[in-house]
Amino acid sequence: MLPLALAFAVILLPFILVLFLRTNAAILFFVLCGASTLQTYFDKDITSFAGSLIPGKNVQVLTVALFVLPFIVAAIAFRHSVTKGQLPVHLILGLFVGGSLVFIGPQFLSPGIAGTIHASEPYRVLEPFSSLVIASGFLLSTVFLWLSHPKSSEHHKKHGH
Repeated sequence: MLPLALAFAVILLPFILVLFLRTNAAILFFVLCGASTLQTYFDKDITSFAGSLIPGKNVQVLTVALFVLPFIVAAIAFRHSVTKGQLPVHLILGLFVGGSLVFIGPQFLSPGIAGTIHASEPYRVLEPFSSLVIASGFLLSTVFLWLSHPKSSEHHKKHGH
C-alpha cells in the first residue's frame, strides 16, 4: 500500500506546486531532466565525496536531496510565473511532470526502496507507458515554452531596431 500512496504523492507534488505557487510546469520538467542528468553522470563522484563527509547510509539521503532540491528551488523561484488563464494547461503538464518523476526518481533511491516501487502493482501497470509519459511531458513542455516565449522580432520592431 505504501508504494501506491507514494506514487500518488509524487505524481501530485508538481500538480500541487503548480496549483498553489502557480509555478511554470514546463520549467519544472526541464529542471527534473537536468537534475536526473547530473545525478546520472556525477552519482559516483557525489557518493564518494559525501561518503568522506557523511558516515554510513546517510549518503543516500544526500543523493535524493540533490535530486529533489533543484526541483523545489525552481518551483519557489518561478512561483507566480503562470497566469490564471494558463493554469489549466500547467496543471495537466504538472501531472506529466509527476508521472515522469515516478519513473525517473526510483533510480536514485536505495536498491531496496527502488525494488519495492518497481515490484508494486501500480508501477507494473504504469511502467509500459513510461516512455509515453516522459516523451509527452517533454513535448508539451517544449511546445509551451516555445509558444509562451515573447517573439524577439516584435520586440525589435517596437523599439525601432
